[in-house]
Formats: sequence, structure tokens, C-alpha cells
Amino acid sequence: MNLRRFFLILLVYVACTQVQNATPHIKNFSSANMGDLFHRAYVSSGTLNRPTLVLVLHGDAPFGKPSYQYAIARKIAKENQNVVAVGILRPGYTDSKGNHSEGERGKATGDNYTKEVLASVHDLMIKLKTKYKSSRAVLVGHSGGAAISANLLAKYSSAYAAALLIACPCDLHLWRKHMKALQPNTNIWDMKVNSLSPIEEAKYIDNAAQVVVVHGTNDKVVPLNIANRYVKALEANKKKVKFITLKGQGHEAAFNPKVFEAVKALIQ
Repeated sequence: MNLRRFFLILLVYVACTQVQNATPHIKNFSSANMGDLFHRAYVSSGTLNRPTLVLVLHGDAPFGKPSYQYAIARKIAKENQNVVAVGILRPGYTDSKGNHSEGERGKATGDNYTKEVLASVHDLMIKLKTKYKSSRAVLVGHSGGAAISANLLAKYSSAYAAALLIACPCDLHLWRKHMKALQPNTNIWDMKVNSLSPIEEAKYIDNAAQVVVVHGTNDKVVPLNIANRYVKALEANKKKVKFITLKGQGHEAAFNPKVFEAVKALIQ
């Protein structure tokens, strides 16, 4: 693979991190550091009655300052009822406005899908669920955020009702081999990581939980076969899974309309 094509793929990888950098204007909006993770919460219009809590996690963003998770959460709150949607800045990251979350960011090589990161996000979920008196929690993750979401669903199997996984590197080791093939002259993909691979954790997901895997057929960063392998692992373990493929879609799939249709179905 030539250098030009490699950098094109990397640009695609971070494209979503550059969306919606401005502070969103919405009536029911709040931002805070709770448990050292910065987040922005968006509340749907109308009265809340034990609402669904939706947590949105961004991707690894090797070169960017991710803020697009806030825009996704805002859109979810706007398009649904009885929902609190929260865009979370993952541990160690700084967003486009300079807000920062404490924790270990890693090198954006799939190296921070760790138990410590899971615990940090899960602790925030518990606090938010208490604050908003929510009845259930749903995860929405893109790329590395999808891997973390899948691992949360397995690690804390009774705590989450569903997860929507967009462009997920859910077979971590196969994905890292793929990235090494794209970047053969660097050693960052050879380094040992302590991350959990979602495909190896699939058996621990609660049988009642709904998993929706959304993947573009033209994703060059996380090839479709990686999503296929994860879906088959879920099916083999008799988990509830729906697989949505987006024809011609690349890695930057987080704002595809079918994503928000799938979120609505999970909430309802």
C-alpha cells in the first residue's frame, strides 16, 4: 500500500472527530465533570418518567480532539421522547473546546479498551442513572467507542439493556493485524496491549440484551469481515443480535440515518 493511500485511510479514521465543534444550542442541555469524565447531557422535550439513559462514546481519534459524540447525543435527545442522551469524552481525551477527561488515553491503537476504562465509564453511568432516575441504560459507540461499549455490555452484563456498535473493531487482535499491514514500518501495532477484545467477551453478554452491529461495506479502517466475525460469535453464543450493513459506507458512519433509526428502535 502506498503512503498516499495510507494517509487517506487515516484521514477517514478521524473524520468524525471534526464534526460539530461548536457548543450545541439546546434547551435541556448540561455539561459536567462527574467521576472525572467530562460529558454533556441532553434531555428530550416533555416530561421525564424513568427515562432511557443513552451513553454515546467516540472513537480513538488518533489525531483529533473528539466532540462529535455530543452532536450524536443531542440528535438522539431531539428525535426521541423520555430520553437523556449523554455524549462522553473518553478517559484521557481532550475535546475541541479544551474540556478534558482524566485517565489513560493510550496511543489510539486499541490499547485503552481496558478494565480500568470500563470501570470509569460504568461508574459515570451509575451516577447519571441515579441523577435522572432512569429505568435502563443503552450504549451507542463508534469505532473504539463501540469496542468499549461491547466490553461494557459483557463486563457489566445486567447493567445495560442494549448496545449499538458502529464500525466496531470488535475482533481486536485481527483489527490490529490489519492496521499493522497498513503501517508495516512502524512498531506501534506490535506493542502488547491490555485491552479486552469484544469477540472474546461475547459469551458474557446477558441473553436478554439487544446488540445492534452497524457497519459500512466500504470501511477500510475496520473491514467488514471483522464485524461479521463478531456477529457470528454472538450468534454462536445465542445472543440477541441484529446486523445492519450500510452499502458503500466507509468508516465515518456515525451520522448515517440508519444509525438513528436503530437507536430509536432500541429506545422504544
